[in-house]
Amino acid sequence: MLNPKGKQKCGYITIVGPTNAGKSTLLNSILGKKLSIVSHKVQTTRTRIQAILTKETSQLILIDTPGLFNPKRFKDRSFIKEAISSLERSDVIVYMVEAHKGFDRDAYNSLGKMIVNQEIIIIINKIDLVRKPDLLKLMDDIKGSINKNDIYLVSALKNDGVREFLDGLISKVPEREWEFPANQATNISDKFLAEEFTRERILYHVHKEIPYSVIIETEKWDEKKKNEVQIHQNIYVNNSNHKKIILGKNGDKIKQISMQARQEIERYLGKKIHLYLFIKQKKKNTAIELIE
Repeated sequence: MLNPKGKQKCGYITIVGPTNAGKSTLLNSILGKKLSIVSHKVQTTRTRIQAILTKETSQLILIDTPGLFNPKRFKDRSFIKEAISSLERSDVIVYMVEAHKGFDRDAYNSLGKMIVNQEIIIIINKIDLVRKPDLLKLMDDIKGSINKNDIYLVSALKNDGVREFLDGLISKVPEREWEFPANQATNISDKFLAEEFTRERILYHVHKEIPYSVIIETEKWDEKKKNEVQIHQNIYVNNSNHKKIILGKNGDKIKQISMQARQEIERYLGKKIHLYLFIKQKKKNTAIELIE
């Protein structure tokens, strides 16, 4: 996959850090489009989202992980296993710190024990939430604690400092042929992303009543016309009470979920979407149809 402009660079970058630190928001800001769902709730990202940014001669393959590096869960074997699998292919690891919460040296050191030769870059996110003197003190604390000067300041939500951070990443990746076409933004399927947009809207509207075990599954994806898609999605819940909560009074809540999820999918695909949602109890398999 040769690029006539010059020698190609290509690298895998894994973004890690505490839950709800803004990793998904950073990924979306880097790409300039929504790819990873964002929520105020912790553990929004369930799977590794792989995004691809090609800029001039460089291609960055960015992996947004679940909040694996919660210090309280370092002894959790399943978390460690998934974390290691995310890190193994990485050329560069981005460790995210929340500006208003400070730096956790123990969490950082635990990450260091899980890698071999990869370089770690520190990124301080949400800098808009703290005063400049406090931000400077945090940087000094990090430098003094781990003797590291490779630190970037960003507000992923406001896209502040992201360009400088990207330039720093590009300087770190090795010379290597691109693995993806220049116009490809992800290796995740459109169906999966559409399911994630629906799940995001459920997380937003339902709050604490519904557990994270809710599952979205595409039953039908019909592209009868060039710029028009009909999508049928099943929302699987644990019991009939969860069904009622997602439905809301007179079906008002699910109507909002359906409308907003459809709008997100339309923005991403650039096509007219007809979205039909069905709530199903996981074992009983009964359905309630919701028309757009």
